[in-house]
Amino acid sequence: MEISKVEVDTYQIPLPEPVEAFAAGVMKAFDLVICKVTNDNNEQGVGYITVHENQGLAIASIIKNSFIPIILKKDPRLIELLWKNMWKATHYAGRGAPVSFAIAAVDVALWDLKGKCLKEPLWRLLGGHDKKVLAYAGNIDLNFSTEKLLDGATKSLEKGFRSIKMRLGKEFLIDDLKRIEVMRNHLADNIMLMADANEAWRIDQAVIAFKEIEKFNLVWLEEPIKPDDFKGYSYLRSLGKIPIAAGENLHNLAEFNQLIDVNGVDFLEPDLTTCGGITPFMKVAKLAEINNLPVCSHGVHELHVHLLASCPNASYLEFHAWRIDEFIDSPLKVLNGYTEAPDLPGHGINFDFEKVKKYFVG
Repeated sequence: MEISKVEVDTYQIPLPEPVEAFAAGVMKAFDLVICKVTNDNNEQGVGYITVHENQGLAIASIIKNSFIPIILKKDPRLIELLWKNMWKATHYAGRGAPVSFAIAAVDVALWDLKGKCLKEPLWRLLGGHDKKVLAYAGNIDLNFSTEKLLDGATKSLEKGFRSIKMRLGKEFLIDDLKRIEVMRNHLADNIMLMADANEAWRIDQAVIAFKEIEKFNLVWLEEPIKPDDFKGYSYLRSLGKIPIAAGENLHNLAEFNQLIDVNGVDFLEPDLTTCGGITPFMKVAKLAEINNLPVCSHGVHELHVHLLASCPNASYLEFHAWRIDEFIDSPLKVLNGYTEAPDLPGHGINFDFEKVKKYFVG
């Protein structure tokens, strides 16, 4: 078997309304990069990543110019080898994003192709643990009024969620505290609440915030500081105030190892699109398991549901605000706080390319 064709297309998907997170600012759209890998039996795997607006074309160009010559005519079943070759070829200018995003799109396509050839869903192909996965609504809502914030939470509950995440990072901590309090009072006691600061604070600010927020009994407080301040994470965790989630902005296995090594995290949260795909995600998950840590996810929930369904240390699956529901068959549903990995071969995501083509940018 060999790879006979690789196609890469980029789309810009407008959001229903602008959303804001501290680190990224206001977002009006996101880019969707889709990579199709076809073998000489005309079987096709589809990979994709999502990224911030106006960044997708740069990532697609890495695939087109650097990776297609490496993987064309090669055996698509040798995923580890192809991953290593792509990483090595871009080592000097890469060793992380945006190269990790580009590798991820190809890697997902290769895994999808393998699943289709073997007629197995990814979650079983990757080990198979439990197709039922705990889910939370990962709302991006820093720019929302209090009323809109609570309305969004109510809608998430109506969709079947039993765990809600809100954003922090207002100019003054008192405003964040007021928002957490009204949200906690809005939710029933059996509804879990997380918060994401999106790197909003310095260490000294985070110390004060942790002391003030502790009383709300959050499941976790996510990315309180810059993602690569590993000593800072270690210090904040040593305070014992609130469990910490982090990892969505780490781009290689070594970075995750550093964060774990300094005891800087309670919930490890890799994102396959930022760390290089399914292949490294599963290594991060095993690294977490070795260190008795739960693994959760960030973004692209249609893909991550398979990965968490294969992990014995799986925790929460994030349903992200960047949705592709209108462009695919059978979007994931949530019932009593859980969703299920599909049993279709590969990842089971079938794009309606007629619907998405009007957003094509290159």
